[in-house]
Amino acid sequence: MMRTETETVKGDKPDAKADKPTGDSGAGKSGDDKLIAAFAHASALVTTFTVVGIVIPLLIWLLQKDKSRFIEFQAKQALFYQSIVLIISFVLGIATFIISLITLGLGAVIMVPLLLLFGLAAIIYGLYAAYKTYEGEDFKYYLLGDWLQKQ
Repeated sequence: MMRTETETVKGDKPDAKADKPTGDSGAGKSGDDKLIAAFAHASALVTTFTVVGIVIPLLIWLLQKDKSRFIEFQAKQALFYQSIVLIISFVLGIATFIISLITLGLGAVIMVPLLLLFGLAAIIYGLYAAYKTYEGEDFKYYLLGDWLQKQ
């Protein structure tokens, strides 16, 4: 008797590894899980312009943490990443203001483009995380992902 891969015979034990996510294949993650996790990362677009953007990954984390480990980890990463970006942007903004005052505006020539470049890089990295997460990968931000995983 021939069986296809999806058929099982009574007494066959299912392969335990089949239910586990395997790296970047997206296995074991529903389309909704991937979309919600990607949305948490993509909210970096809003965070760059307003503090309200941090609320999105926070709400996703609070509402989904008991339903999906994938969403929980991705939303937590997005929350921490965007909080760090916001703090660095704030510090750079204050530094820009102080340096501009000290140099009578000349420091702004260097600091404002630096601030804009940082914001653009933060958005691009957040959108890259959203893309990878939407593809089903277990994305981890550099340094932050490993640190959060140990917590």
